Amino acid sequence: MSRFVDGVEHFDRNDFFLMAGCQSPVAVNHVRDQQTLGAAHYHDFYELTTVLDGSGRYEYQGSVYDLNPGDTFIICPGTRHHYMEQHKLSLMNFVWYPEELPISPETLNLIPGYRAFFDLEPQSRSIFRFECHLVLMPEQSSAMQLFYRRIEKELKERASGYFMTAGLIFTELLITVSRFYNDSKKRLDKNGNDLQKIEEVLAYLDSNYMHRISRSKAAKIYGSSETTFSRSFKRIMTESFFDYLLNLRLRHAREMLCESDMSISKIAQNCGFCDSNYLCYRFRLKFGMPPHQFRISGQKSDF
Repeated sequence: MSRFVDGVEHFDRNDFFLMAGCQSPVAVNHVRDQQTLGAAHYHDFYELTTVLDGSGRYEYQGSVYDLNPGDTFIICPGTRHHYMEQHKLSLMNFVWYPEELPISPETLNLIPGYRAFFDLEPQSRSIFRFECHLVLMPEQSSAMQLFYRRIEKELKERASGYFMTAGLIFTELLITVSRFYNDSKKRLDKNGNDLQKIEEVLAYLDSNYMHRISRSKAAKIYGSSETTFSRSFKRIMTESFFDYLLNLRLRHAREMLCESDMSISKIAQNCGFCDSNYLCYRFRLKFGMPPHQFRISGQKSDF
């Protein structure tokens, strides 16, 4: 059941399963008007919200935004939020744990629009003042409601395989929302918005981190000068381009240490480090121990 932490209500995995009514990777909830009023709260699962009708205001991490029909946005784990000044506000919610879905976030990242909407928009919301959220057209909102009903049906009837089926339906919804977001931003600006351009850079880094990568190449993908790109990247990602690339390479090196018996030199080569000494130096600074000690200690990838 929910509990209060520093005066703010916290919902955990038990509350998630109560909402789903069963063991499931996803739960759905339709909240109408005054039901959404209440104290600020947060939870340890993700939430996708679409405004179906009415209006209101939404407080997210201390900032307040207006809500209208079609507004669709993500609420990330651990973020304080609540609704206020509602007028016949009707919300459709999907909540989930990414690790429970049949397709990993790493695979979903390959879909244009996914990372921009599900990762970059929430983390840069205070910068862009909610201007980069998704606003659904009526037919798109209807499509979302159909997904809702399909998942709701699976969770109520609990036919054989419902757990997997609900997860697959929701994964299809994530792909559909990614397409909606990507298409909507392209219509607004033929060059795409900042989040889409950063998403393209991140996709390039994911595919090429093992090679030599220059900031000028990344800036070309972004479509600006190196100075403008560096400024935009740090503003949205909260770390510099080179720091992000270094941490990306270190994460892959850590995974290889955990999941293979590959030599440190080979791991350095496969992760884009100039040599094993530089990998060892950077790895120790990041994780507090050299790679060989990390491997011996049996640390997992969520270290």
